[in-house]
Amino acid sequence: MYRAGFAMRPGADDMACELLSAAAAMPWAAVQMLQGMGADRHLIARLSGAGDLGVARVELSGNGATWTPGGATQRLLIGVRDADGELIDVAALASHCRDEWALRTGDGWALGLDMLAQAEQARDEAQAAASPAKPPRAVRLRLFADPFDWMGAGGAGLCVLDWGLPALTALRALGERVTLTVEAGAQERLRQLLAHGGLPRVEAAHQARGLAA
Repeated sequence: MYRAGFAMRPGADDMACELLSAAAAMPWAAVQMLQGMGADRHLIARLSGAGDLGVARVELSGNGATWTPGGATQRLLIGVRDADGELIDVAALASHCRDEWALRTGDGWALGLDMLAQAEQARDEAQAAASPAKPPRAVRLRLFADPFDWMGAGGAGLCVLDWGLPALTALRALGERVTLTVEAGAQERLRQLLAHGGLPRVEAAHQARGLAA
């Protein structure tokens, strides 16, 4: 979140400049650290080549959900892009805690949105090719618990960074034709997250008798 008078919300150009500066400051030791944590070498090369991976000192917001440049906390930065490849956010990751990260704007709810778009397309193509004698082929989308797991798999899936309404809406919209694959033990928790609330009851209105007091 951005407090009034504290920092203006950055635009895409601002974030791109911040990310490029962080990429230029990325030491080889950080690359080795990522490799040691299991990150895919090809993905590291692709992200680095695109200027989407860097290191910078940041200031975290009070709740740790967002960050701004400067400060004393060093973080690994990774660009968050939409399905069309446009930069929409930058995530600041904590290498000492795999499930701790902050977003620059809060707009980038997931890494791997291109894979989500591919799953949607595969679902539609499978449905179009189906027939009574040939049911639609299975479509699966892998979900990763944290960005480091996502990097370890070469980005071949989706890592949700913010389980807010945009994430829940997009995943629910995939429908029953797409199977979300998660790590063992996480299935029930995800089912609960994606479950819709109960439907309201519907009943006939009773005709009022007499005049209201």
